[in-house]
Amino acid sequence: APSSQPSSEPSATPSSMPSAAPSSQSSSEPSMTPSRSPSTYPSASPSSAPTYKPSVTPCFGCSEGSNPCDPLETANTYFYPHCDVQKFVQCDAFGGCFDMNCNKEPGDNLQWDE
Repeated sequence: APSSQPSSEPSATPSSMPSAAPSSQSSSEPSMTPSRSPSTYPSASPSSAPTYKPSVTPCFGCSEGSNPCDPLETANTYFYPHCDVQKFVQCDAFGGCFDMNCNKEPGDNLQWDE
C-alpha cells in the first residue's frame, strides 16, 4: 500500500510553492518577446470561391443564344448592350430583334452607354 509519509525522492508533480528565482520581467510591463506562433497557418489556396461577382455587363446580339428579345430579358426593356460596343440591340413588342449601329456616319465613334 502507498505510504502517506513524504519521500526523499523528487516528485514528478509540480510544486504549488512559488519559485524563489526572480522573474526576468515584471508582470505589469508588456513583453517584447514574440508570442507563440498561431496554431493555424494561412493556406496557399482558398477554402472556397470568392463570394463577390465581378461587375461585368452581359452583352447581347440577335444571333441564336444571345437574343434578349424573345422573351424579353427584362420586362418592358427594349434596348440592350450589344457585344460590339458601337452597336446596341433593339427589340420590338413581338419578340423581333434588331442589331443597330450607334454611329450614323463613319468615324462618329459613338458607343452604347445606358
